[in-house]
Amino acid sequence: MSSTVIINGKTIRIDGDCNNVCVNNNKVYVNGKLIQDCDEIKEKNIKITIDGNVGSIETGSADVIVNGDCSGDVKAGSGDITVKGNVSGGINTGSGDVECGNVGGSVKTGSGDVKCKSVENGVNTMSGKVSKNHEVIPNSVLKSVFNLFNND
Repeated sequence: MSSTVIINGKTIRIDGDCNNVCVNNNKVYVNGKLIQDCDEIKEKNIKITIDGNVGSIETGSADVIVNGDCSGDVKAGSGDITVKGNVSGGINTGSGDVECGNVGGSVKTGSGDVKCKSVENGVNTMSGKVSKNHEVIPNSVLKSVFNLFNND
């Protein structure tokens, strides 16, 4: 089985599963192996698309789209996170919007909107809108929200 990782428009085929995707110091690693040095790319905004499932994602600064499920955690310093499927772990981003299906852990963002189907262990955002199935939750409810989205 193989997966496809697209970094700023450049397609890279990965043999096997994407167990871990990590962006550190403008370098993109998959399963611990360097696959792209983004210092060589003129555009400084890193955009990663993963076609297939992924184990976990950790970025300092990058927008990430997963066209599949994430079986672990998603951690981002800054950048938008979109998982078209479900996330088994939690999602934590300092700054960026989060959009995904069901989340097995919690979702925390310092600044950004959150759109998910359900979140097992709650949502916490300092500034941003939270919506479940496209229904916006009022900001007055969002102060230190835990167990907001129980599975239906």
